[in-house]
Order: sequence, then structure tokens, then C-alpha cells
Amino acid sequence: MVGAKAEPLALIMVFFIVSGSLNLYENSQELALESFDMMYSDNTEGKANFSSSGNSGVAISGEPAHIGDLLGASLLVSNSGNSTGMASLNLEDTQTGEIFSGTFVEIGPGSTREVSASFSPSLNGSNYYSWWVSMPEGEGPESLSGQFSVHVSAKQSLLLTIDTYQWDSESGLEVEASVYLSQGLSRILGVGISVATQGNPTLLQMITIEADPGRRSLDLYLGHPVADSIIIELIPDGWSTASNSVNVSQISVEMPIVEISSLEITSQITPPEPTPGDPVVVTVSITNNGVHRADRGKIRVISITDRQVLAESSSQFVSSGATVSNDIVIPSWPDGDRVDLEVQWLSGQNTKIEYLLVDSKPENSGLTTPFDLLSATYGAIAGVLAILLGTLVWRGVANRTPSISKIKLRETKEEKETRSKLDKRELSCAFCDQRLMVPLGHKGAVKCPSCTMEFQVGVGEEEVVKTLENGGEIINDQDYHVSRSNEDTLNCPECDQALKVPIERRPVLSRCPVCKTEFMAET
Repeated sequence: MVGAKAEPLALIMVFFIVSGSLNLYENSQELALESFDMMYSDNTEGKANFSSSGNSGVAISGEPAHIGDLLGASLLVSNSGNSTGMASLNLEDTQTGEIFSGTFVEIGPGSTREVSASFSPSLNGSNYYSWWVSMPEGEGPESLSGQFSVHVSAKQSLLLTIDTYQWDSESGLEVEASVYLSQGLSRILGVGISVATQGNPTLLQMITIEADPGRRSLDLYLGHPVADSIIIELIPDGWSTASNSVNVSQISVEMPIVEISSLEITSQITPPEPTPGDPVVVTVSITNNGVHRADRGKIRVISITDRQVLAESSSQFVSSGATVSNDIVIPSWPDGDRVDLEVQWLSGQNTKIEYLLVDSKPENSGLTTPFDLLSATYGAIAGVLAILLGTLVWRGVANRTPSISKIKLRETKEEKETRSKLDKRELSCAFCDQRLMVPLGHKGAVKCPSCTMEFQVGVGEEEVVKTLENGGEIINDQDYHVSRSNEDTLNCPECDQALKVPIERRPVLSRCPVCKTEFMAET
């Protein structure tokens, strides 16, 4: 009996034990699920947890500082959370209220990154700043904030001077300048070198230097610019200078001028007698006999006839005592037997000119002559002029007043004087009483060289003259016009020209020198 009752009790106890084990298993499963859900929920909705790495404060770079310098503040931030976050560093000048903010930096879970911000002190002495870390959704933990101070000195002063320059034709322009920096930090400077012509500056060079406190010399080699002044400017890189600084300096310079009289230009044509239309090479040689170098320039070949530029080329510089030759090609030689050329060399304000007269080679037309056409042309012109001159002389001789002497062979002086005395007689001009010598026995017209009047001699001696007293007129075998007056002057009956015929010689046959009319002069 006792054994029968004990068996059901054991079964009951086993049941309770198994049920308890099952409940315990279910509870453990529920706890595991809750723990998994909690972990999953934390991964999806977790937050970043920022803190200062090693509890370090803000680190300052760029000291010792001067007013206007750009300094940097940085902080190491760690993310102990389970989500990525963004953080930035912010600064505030407690004396001026100016705020400086850095850029946001992404920090992953378990990572440490540096956040930074730049700032520029504006006061001499101690400058106080507040700092804090911010997140896009707002300010960060209160532990990521604090204060710091920076001691700042006055601005450094800068002085620039141009000490001297030297400019010659060989080495070019050399400038020596000095940079003075006051006590403090070494500084980075940009140096701009400009040249100016008639007030128009042009940047020539830009270099970067590091200047230590004190004096630094600058030796600048600028080549061969075209300029009347040099300008040098200092540009601070990332810092500012004191108000009494001198950053710009300028000096007037004088270019080495080449005397145009010291230059010689010669030209040579190849071939010497070009054919119209063919290419021709002009070799231009430039000799510099001066002390300065002649700069680069241009060479032009111009036709003087129509001022057409036949060819143009650039030329090299010509050193003192040197000769430089340049070949210029004329693509097509101009037409014409002779071509006048003007060769120009231009360099700056200098111009040198040479004139050339080039004979062109005539085109082969198949016509050849055994003589020079130019000489034949000159001979023909001379012959025509000789003919014209002979014609004029012949006309002058033919139209002159007939000579009162006979044409004979040349006589000796004694024969001429003897014959003149024996064969001539003396008479007076009927108009001006000029004493004239006429050949003995001459009859007809005589022209007085003094008054240029003509009158008749020897007519009344041999001609048969019938004298009738009919109203005082004298009638010849030939009828003549009659002009009368009671004075020594009377008028020509044809042209009314006033003539002088003395009364005591009237009646006399006279001839008008103007219209050649013969008439009787009577009283």
C-alpha cells in the first residue's frame, strides 16, 4: 500500500519539476529577446556622445602673435556614443563680442577627431576668448566649453626702399632694394615689380620672400624693359602691417639711348638685277658703333613709288660694336626698269633709313639690237634739239633787216677801213638827224638804227619826176599817198602813226616803219 501511494507522488513531483524547467526556459528566452530588441533599438536610435579627448583643453597655434595675425585654436573630440555625429569649434572675443566659427567635422563612434577655428586678435595686450563645441542640432555637452587668453603684441612695421639701379646695354636693368622689418616674427612677403612708361604701370615680376626682423637686401635683374620708372610693392601674406609702414617704393630710370648716328645700315639685293615677278632676297646688315646696345625692332622694305610695304621682318638686338644681318624675302619683285626702295630699321624711337635704286632685268621679248637703246634715245633727243635750234637761227637771219653792205669774203682790217672810206658817203637821217654812212651810189630805203625809221635816198636823182604845181602836190611816175603838216611831225596816211620828218627836207618820199606804207611827206 505504501509503495502504491508513493508512485503517484513521484509522478506529481516530476511534473512540477518539468513545468518549472519549461517556465525557466521561456523566461530566459524572453529575457534574450528583450536584450536583442534593446540592442537593436539602441543601434537605430542611438546618439553620439562627445567628450574632450583626455580632458585636454584648446590648443593655440601661431604665437607669439601680433595684432592682425591669423591664429588657430584646435580641440580633440572623442565620440563615445554608438552613432556618428558632427561637431565644430566656436570662439568669442569677450572684449569685442566677435565670434569665430570653424567647420563641422564628422566623428564616428569610438573615433577621435580634431575640430578647429581661426581667429585674429584685434587688441594690443591680453585678449580673452570663450570657446564651445556645437552640433547641428544645438550646443554640445557643457563639458566641451571653456575660456583662454592670448597675449598680443603691436603690429610689425615694414619699410621698403630702392637704393640704386644700373642700366647698361649688355647686362640690362639691375635694381637694388632693401626691406626693413621691425622686431617680432619672420614674415612671408610677396614682392611685385612693375615698370611704367608715361605713367602706365605693367607688372613685370612677382616673387615670394621670407623676411626676418631687421634688413634684407633685394637684388633684382629685370632685363631690357621699356620703362621710365620702376615700382616695387611688398604684399604681406596672412598678416597686416602697422599704419606707419611703407610698402611701395618708386624710382625714375633712364633708358640707355642709342645714338642714331652710331648705327649703320646697308642692304644687298639678290639677285643684283631682279626680274619682275620673281622672289628677291634683301640682306639688311645693321652695325652698332655706339656704346649702348640697340634693342630689337623691325625691318621694312617699302616701294617709294606707291609706298607699298613689300616685306617686313623682326630684327635682333645689336650689341655694341657688333653687326647683325637679316634676310628679308620680297615674294614678287615690282614691275619697272628701275625700282626705288626704302629700307627702314625701327627700334623704339630710333629709325634708320637707306634708299636703294635697283635696275630690273628686262624680260626676254626676242628683240635684240646691236646698240644701247638708252644711248640711242638720248642721241635722238639731241638731234631733234639741234634741228629746232637751227630752224630758229635760220628764221632769225631770214627776217632781219637787210644789210647795207655786200656780202664778201673776210677782208683784212686795213682793207675794210680803206674800202669803207672810199665806198661810203655820209648823210643825215630824215627823221632824227642821226649821221649815217651809206654805200656810195645806194638808192632806195635806208633804216636809221637810232630811231628805227626808214627813208628813201637817191630817188630824186635818177627817176624821171614830173613836177606839177597843182595845189602843192608832187606827182611821180608812180602815185603815192601824201601826208602834210606844218611841223616836223606828221601822221602816216594809212595807220595814222606819228612820224618825224623835218620840214627842210620836204618834199621827200618816206616809208612808215609800222605799216611799211610809202608816202610823200610835204609841208
